[in-house]
Amino acid sequence: MATVRQSNDWKNRGAGLLDKLGMSASIACAVHCLVLSVLLVMAPVVSMGVFGSEWFHLVFLLLVVPVGAVAFWSGYKIHRQRRLLLAGSIGLIIIGFAALLEISVLPPLAASALTAAGGMLLVAAHWGNLRCRRNCRNSCSCSQA
Repeated sequence: MATVRQSNDWKNRGAGLLDKLGMSASIACAVHCLVLSVLLVMAPVVSMGVFGSEWFHLVFLLLVVPVGAVAFWSGYKIHRQRRLLLAGSIGLIIIGFAALLEISVLPPLAASALTAAGGMLLVAAHWGNLRCRRNCRNSCSCSQA
C-alpha cells in the first residue's frame, strides 16, 4: 500500500512540475508578446531581432505544446475536469494558429495579441490544473478549481 501511494505521489509531483513549467513558459510567452508589441510600436527595428523572428516563435511553440498537452491530459486523468482540459486545449490551439498564421496572414501586432490571449488562457488552465491536482492528493474534490 505504501509503495502505491509513493508511486502516486511521485506521479503527482512530476505532473505538477509539468504544470509549473507550462505556466512559466506561457507567462514568458505572454510577456514576450506584450513587450514585443509595445516595442514594435515604439521601435520597428526591434522586431528584426531574434525575438521577432518566425523561428523563435516556432521553437517556443515546440516547447509549449508538448508540455501543455502532457500536463493537461495527465491532470485530466486524475481530476476529470473537462473544463481545464478544454481551456488548456483552446489555449494551445490559439497560440498554434497565431504562430502559423503570423508567417503569412496576420500582421505582427495581431499575432502578438492573439498569442498573448492564448498564453493567458494557458496560464489560467495550468494554474487550475495544478490546484485541482493538489486537491486530488487525498480525495478528489476539484469543483472549485
